[in-house]
Formats: sequence, C-alpha cells, structure tokens
Amino acid sequence: MRLRSRRQPEPDVTIGPLIDCVFLLLTFFLVATMYKKKDRDIDIVPPESSSAVKLPPDDDQCVIGINESGEVFWQGEAVSRTHLHAELASIASAHPEQRIRLDAHFETPFEKVVEMLDACKFRGLSNVGIRTYDDRYNAR
Repeated sequence: MRLRSRRQPEPDVTIGPLIDCVFLLLTFFLVATMYKKKDRDIDIVPPESSSAVKLPPDDDQCVIGINESGEVFWQGEAVSRTHLHAELASIASAHPEQRIRLDAHFETPFEKVVEMLDACKFRGLSNVGIRTYDDRYNAR
C-alpha cells in the first residue's frame, strides 16, 4: 500500500489585493486634496474679552491701514504704495525706533499684510504692531 504525501502546497502572497488598496488610497488622497481652498477653510471667530483693559490711544505711533480690497492708508488718508514707501523711508532715517501700527480689516488678504510688514522691515522699522478690525469697529 502506497502512502500519499500530505504536503501542503506552499502559501504564496498575492499582491493583487495589496496593489488595489494602494491605488484606492492614492485615488482617495488625490481627490481629497483637489477641493477648492475655500471649502477647506475653517471660519474662526475670535472671542471678545469683556475684562480687557482699555488703554488710552497712543499718539506717538504711525498707523498704516489696509482695507479688505487691499487699499493702503497712511495716518487715515489713502495713499499709493510709492508714497507709503517714501514716508517709511523718511521715518526710518529720522526715528528708527518709531512705533508703527498696521491696521488690517479681517477680510484683508494676508499677502497684503505681509507685504506691508516686509516694507517696514526693508526700511529698518522693526517696532511694528498688528491690529485687525471689522465693520462693527468702524460703526462705533
């Protein structure tokens, strides 16, 4: 009587399903990252403080304003960027430690804010503060 060998066939790893999973993940991440930027933004409303200390306005600082459309204001008056650079150059030569406040509307593109910060830094003015405001701020 002859005995049969009960050797099991050697298991092999099929990589077909693994490749399917990898392509499925790749497709998912490609589709997930193709959404518009506006759809990915999270609207954050900063909290308002009722216990904040009200300080008197500082008359010793210069104010650069930027509205939501990117228009530039110097001390409350609309100016061109060339005029603003000239003002910053004259202040930097006379008072390099002059305080500058950058007022930006909360819908102002951040690139415009960075552009104004770069202009101040280029002129050697490093004492720059940033403040944001909205339409309710101007209504008071």
